[in-house]
Amino acid sequence: MLGNTWGFASSNSLEDALPMAERAARAARHGTRIPFRDEEPVEDKVMIRAGIDPQGVEVAEKKELLYRGEEEARKHKGVASTSIVYLDSATEYRYMSSEGSRIESAYPRVALYATVFAKGDGKLQMGSERMGGTGGLELLQRVEDGARGATERALRLLEAKSPPSGAFRVVLDPNLTGVFIHEALGHAVEADHVIQGESILTGRLGRKIASEEVTIYDDATLPASFGFYFYDSEGTRGMKKAVIDRGVLRTYLHSRETASVLGQERTGNARAQGCNYQPIVRMSNTYLEPRDHSLEELVEDIKDGVYLIGSRGGEVDPGRGVFQFSAEEGFLIEKGRITQSVKDVALSGETLRILEEIDAVGKDFGTHIGFCGKAAQQVPVGDGGPHIRTVATVGGA
Repeated sequence: MLGNTWGFASSNSLEDALPMAERAARAARHGTRIPFRDEEPVEDKVMIRAGIDPQGVEVAEKKELLYRGEEEARKHKGVASTSIVYLDSATEYRYMSSEGSRIESAYPRVALYATVFAKGDGKLQMGSERMGGTGGLELLQRVEDGARGATERALRLLEAKSPPSGAFRVVLDPNLTGVFIHEALGHAVEADHVIQGESILTGRLGRKIASEEVTIYDDATLPASFGFYFYDSEGTRGMKKAVIDRGVLRTYLHSRETASVLGQERTGNARAQGCNYQPIVRMSNTYLEPRDHSLEELVEDIKDGVYLIGSRGGEVDPGRGVFQFSAEEGFLIEKGRITQSVKDVALSGETLRILEEIDAVGKDFGTHIGFCGKAAQQVPVGDGGPHIRTVATVGGA
């Protein structure tokens, strides 16, 4: 940063540090002036220590995790094939700024993806589960649970029928709640989208945009979560902040630049995939806060509805505020009871209407791991929440 402008340059070699600094300074001299606030320099050295450090574990022991998951899935008749993928990483960051900040941080991360295909009567269905977080192999010791969950879902879907179509009261499981919060809301509160006029939430700070049952956080401090970090890529401390507080939009997610442009407090959400990428506004762990209902209570007064589980992806337009997701699995809700399994279920609607129609929030809580893509960068994130009840359009995927 030079005066009220900033420039960016990168290299994979420490020997190029000085030339890169000079190149960034030249870019800053010709950049757009931004009213950056003066910041006190930060000096810190922080790290996450893995309970079972993957870097100290032999490959054979890691493969044993995969074999355990494979063995669990193969216990079930009807399983045609399985795919169990393991990954780990150990990332060290050294951040130095022209303002005098010197920050070192280190993060081990692990993840495991289990996908199971079941076959019967000429039909093929898939179930999947994923687990992991910021930490070590201790986070993957329940690999059998993940493989079992994926297997049971694939087998159920062999017997499932097509879903009904129309507007229904729906219950979303924690996984799909998290995907909705991340995709439909989270990208709309990224301040660069707001500044570019690509968000349905432009100009809505301080306004009620959801029911009073809804409080949503973006939280880089959530222990063991996949999107955990101590500092973002601009040296701002990661924090927990309420994006929506009892229905009211309280903040956008900011980098230093977007916070300065909009005259707001920075939130520690400038993230880069690596040193050769420019930091941009990204989520960390985005989730809906639990309340006080059990799943049974969410379902019991629904005469005709659908219970939706998991996600197989979808499309979101944060500028228009519309979305469509494909649930991994669904169940009919009939006279207050969860009944028949349904497959290939699509969920669509308007983001703000879905938020306004949430009339009950569960007391359970779960998070989901993944990598979020934006501007050709991938960063680890988490999303989640409890079961929720709302109204949406359901149909065949």
